[in-house]
Amino acid sequence: MKRILIYFGLTMAVLFSMGCKKEAEQRTYFSAPQEAANKAKNDLLTVLRSRKEIALGLEQQTIEKSQPAAPIRQYQITFEDLASADSFIALQRNEVATVVPLVADGTVATVVAVAKDEAGWKIVSLADKSLSSELDVVRKAAGQQAAMVIYDLPHSGEKVYAAMQSATAGAGTTLYTNYTGFNLREPVPTERLLPVLKQDAAEFQRTYGEELKRQRVVR
Repeated sequence: MKRILIYFGLTMAVLFSMGCKKEAEQRTYFSAPQEAANKAKNDLLTVLRSRKEIALGLEQQTIEKSQPAAPIRQYQITFEDLASADSFIALQRNEVATVVPLVADGTVATVVAVAKDEAGWKIVSLADKSLSSELDVVRKAAGQQAAMVIYDLPHSGEKVYAAMQSATAGAGTTLYTNYTGFNLREPVPTERLLPVLKQDAAEFQRTYGEELKRQRVVR
């Protein structure tokens, strides 16, 4: 399954790149993340309409009626920050992207990752099927109006999703993850999850830290 997802991602990246080259004269920066997401959606539809053999689970009609939902910030956690953190708010330091879900009938059809620099918002990637699936589960568990944040762990491919109801103004944030021992559909409190992540990350560093440094792949 992972090989299929990797192949799909590479295929979409190549085709998306081809589409961008054909539209090189069009602007590639946008004033808002949703505007960039709509451009990515239209590019994706162009690919799906012209190359139906690579749909791989993306339904053209669903993508057509999908609309950008609220942008979600995505952060990469470092080993150092995780070791010293007493909350997930403290881990919002290294922002890697903003994820915009494209939602149709309450379901995440796909996602677009965008990033901002001096020129504005630009498209980074799209159609991450694993992220789309997990976001859909979390949005349905936490409520589609919840404000969300995504955290990438330094020692695992799993993600942590933080959901906050707007009425709580920061209080009562709930966490969701498929990390070992947890279920993505069930909320977990910070005081239970954070110590587990700290311990596992420290053990990972003790076991693989030097080897990873030699390979220059430490995140």
